[in-house]
Amino acid sequence: MRHPLDGLDPSAAGSAPQLVALLRELRAASGLSIREVSRRARDRGDWLPTSTLAAVLNRDAVPRAEVVAALVRACGGDEAAVDAWLAQCARISAADAAETGPVPRQLPSAPHAFTGRERELHRIDEHLQAASPRAVVIAGPAGIGKTALALRWAHRSLDSFPDGQLYVDLRGFSGADPLAPGPVLHRFLTALGTGPDKVPADGDERAAMFRSLLGHRRVLVVLDNARSPEQLRDLLPGSGGSTALITARTDLFGLTATHGVPHLRLEPLTREESMDLLDAMIGAGRVATDPEAARGLAAACGDLPLALRLAACQTLARPEQSLGELRDRIAKAPLANLDLPGDEAAGLRACLDLTRARLDAGDRAVLDALGLHPATEFEAAGVAALTGTGVGGADAALRRLAGVHLAEAAGEGRWAFHDLVRAYAVEHAGVLPEPDAARARLYDWLTAAVAATWPVLFGLDAEAPPATALPVPEFAGPEDALAWLDARAGMLAETVQHAAANGHPRRASRLAAALWRYQYLRGLRAEALTGLTTALEADRAAGDRSHEATVLYQLGSTLRALGDLDEAERALTEARDLAAEVGNRDGELIAIASLGWCHRARWRLDEARRCGTEVAAGFRALGDADREANALDDIAHLDLLAGDDASAETGFERSVKAFTDRGWTQNLGAALAGLSLVKLRSRDPDTAADLLERALDAYRECGDELGEAFIRSRLAHARALQGRREEAVATARDALDATAAVPSVELRLEVLNNAGFAYSAAGEPLTAEHLHREALDLTEAAPDAYEEARARHGLGDALAAAGDRAGARTEWARALRLHESIGTYGSAELAELLAEPDGDPLAEGNA
Repeated sequence: MRHPLDGLDPSAAGSAPQLVALLRELRAASGLSIREVSRRARDRGDWLPTSTLAAVLNRDAVPRAEVVAALVRACGGDEAAVDAWLAQCARISAADAAETGPVPRQLPSAPHAFTGRERELHRIDEHLQAASPRAVVIAGPAGIGKTALALRWAHRSLDSFPDGQLYVDLRGFSGADPLAPGPVLHRFLTALGTGPDKVPADGDERAAMFRSLLGHRRVLVVLDNARSPEQLRDLLPGSGGSTALITARTDLFGLTATHGVPHLRLEPLTREESMDLLDAMIGAGRVATDPEAARGLAAACGDLPLALRLAACQTLARPEQSLGELRDRIAKAPLANLDLPGDEAAGLRACLDLTRARLDAGDRAVLDALGLHPATEFEAAGVAALTGTGVGGADAALRRLAGVHLAEAAGEGRWAFHDLVRAYAVEHAGVLPEPDAARARLYDWLTAAVAATWPVLFGLDAEAPPATALPVPEFAGPEDALAWLDARAGMLAETVQHAAANGHPRRASRLAAALWRYQYLRGLRAEALTGLTTALEADRAAGDRSHEATVLYQLGSTLRALGDLDEAERALTEARDLAAEVGNRDGELIAIASLGWCHRARWRLDEARRCGTEVAAGFRALGDADREANALDDIAHLDLLAGDDASAETGFERSVKAFTDRGWTQNLGAALAGLSLVKLRSRDPDTAADLLERALDAYRECGDELGEAFIRSRLAHARALQGRREEAVATARDALDATAAVPSVELRLEVLNNAGFAYSAAGEPLTAEHLHREALDLTEAAPDAYEEARARHGLGDALAAAGDRAGARTEWARALRLHESIGTYGSAELAELLAEPDGDPLAEGNA
């Protein structure tokens, strides 16, 4: 059988195209596909990816020696054949070099233990295919892995650049002055074969000669650590097949404007990529022994490649140290522990020092001041407060910091920075003059900004906000105010603790109190509890009894919402008594009102109504019509629960007018919902549906999505009673979907039961049964006698519709006992159902 090498003499090739043609013949004669050649090469221990082989065989350039050797071996050649092919490659390359000049090979070695970044490598390919000139900027902060990525791409693309590779460190961020284009061009031109005496003295002529030499070659130019576009414009290849990879800590959009050079901005590694890097550096076995500690180490390093490599080196240097110990040390003091003993210049702090040194004095001051900020996210006005400057100047400084990747835009006027950059800023903030005054300005501005949301969201004025020299946000409406708070909720909660820990307890207390209503509205009860506990400690330490009463009220209301009624009553009773002691009748009344809600939660409805009556009378005496309206609305809801529909209807009609006049959309939605239930009980679903549509608009206007879901569940029941079955089912399904994962068991229970009644009225008793049983399951985990009674009532209705009259009577009887035990509406209707076993439960309002 003829061997594929028979008759193929590499010495017959006199040029690169002829040599490649012979290699193609070799592969064809072997009968192997490109994929099979690659597999055979891999089996022999050679590196020959299919993409590389395909590129080599379709290009008229002498391939690299290792590619030729791998191909010849995979096709059956022995080492003598390999030597013959390599010798001819060398002869042709030498002849080409004599004709066109030497082939520079200036690339540093490929990065050790490179992992991940496949998406970014692909993006470089995409950018270079579209770019003209063929160039791309890889931008990002110190330690993000820009150079490693560039070298990784370069080494795996060597076959695309048979005419050589040029490399220079432009020293844009280093201890020395940045390199000017002139000396770099001189270096490149001599590397490409130009005699030193032939290099033009004029800079423009050097650049023209450089572009001419690259015009008929395929050369890769790696321009590492650039400082500015001015350094680079003369170093870019012109037309032709050459390519430039540029790395920079600063954005170089001047190149984009003049040459269309695209940017690839690097982010930290993903957590999985970080784990892979640790695996590659210290060994998978070491990571596998404690993967949780390894993940924590990656988190402490902020998934920054340089930080991860430095941590790995420390692990290798001290194998007796556990990953958990190293994680804890770095988490506690990252910059102090992310260096190499004996080579401090390689540490993360040294890298950041080089970037900081390039900033002007004003921008350095802003970076340092950010170390005083409580969070990794901030906005220009907050930075202006810290620095005592104007918002415009702070915003401009942040944009310049973003230009060198020390900050980044986080959306809607907010900025952020990496945890390790924050740690660096904290170090420098320690030597700032008057840090307490700077923090005080920030705390005051944030408190005033939060207070500015109260009139828009709640129709109330917050406690007198602190004075601030900076403008606070202006809000077009509730949605605007909520969006502002939503974007900053975490940062504001952090600021409360930050203020308390940094010697500003009074400001911590004021901010916690201002933030509380928003947190209560959004269901952030645990966060509110943490902030208010801090506020209470601060007020007690300062002896501020008046504000202590305010915080006790907020704390008690939060505990009530969390279901801790014993602690809630204790806090609210203390708030009531303390407010009375300091002569704060307003504070005393709102504490009594909240105590009434505790009584309601315990189904002591008479006591709750007495509290409501006292509160309404008290605010009437004070001339506070707004709070009187709220108290009267609370009484209407109590009357609705107790089944006094006539009194409830009168109360809700009064509430609807009062809340409409005041523009209190959330309160209005609740009052309309209460009035709609009265109408459902009186078998007037048309009016109920109209009221619920208005309630839906009100909740939508104030941005209360959970309120919308609750209204939809009740509207579904009204639609079913109107005979609009398909609409009822669709509306019920929307409400159920919207509350499927809500933390509020109380809301989910009400929606499940409302939807169950809707499905029963729509003629789907099996679905209704399922929903009411789900509600019963919830009441086992979170007891709620009223909703349990409603669930059993609805379950009885569903069973009756399915023909199980005995089961229905059992559930109705249980529901009746529950209603009688807590004094709520439903007893009369259930007694009637039990007295008339053949009655039709679906004809009732049963809401």
